[in-house]
Amino acid sequence: MARSTPSLTGPTPRRRLVRWLIVVAGTALVVIVAMVALVSWRPGFTTNVTIPLSYVADDGQTYSCTYDYRTPDHLPMPADIAERMNARDWSRTGQDIYEWAKSHPAEHWTTEEELPADDPGSTRADASWSLAMDRYVKFPPWRIQTEDGEEYGLWWEQRRGSDCEDGLR
Repeated sequence: MARSTPSLTGPTPRRRLVRWLIVVAGTALVVIVAMVALVSWRPGFTTNVTIPLSYVADDGQTYSCTYDYRTPDHLPMPADIAERMNARDWSRTGQDIYEWAKSHPAEHWTTEEELPADDPGSTRADASWSLAMDRYVKFPPWRIQTEDGEEYGLWWEQRRGSDCEDGLR
């Protein structure tokens, strides 16, 4: 009886399985890296204006916050507007915003239930502060010419540790 001997020229089933697993793992790694890069990619932004605000609330405590206003790099803020906004004296503005927000509380909450303003779950103070900010922090209008026509972009972000809304609770 003749015995069959394994072929020395072709890969064994075990080697084929190992190669297949390496190809699958490599492909999965490339896909994961591409997805992470796509999700984490954001266009460049430049902080053009920084506005520090503070006020003394009715409870005698001082509250303060800082806002950074940014534009996308492809839609830059004109330098003269940034210079004017940064040079402006904002020292009284925080107190003005507080007084206005206190006397004009927001009527709507972002929660599903209507909560009293002093409830920790209420966003009434945040909404009131935001409405007052819209009233007292105004940027001169500008447009940037792009391939798609005139555009404008301005984003703001409150720095961590800021507590301006807390004085309204």
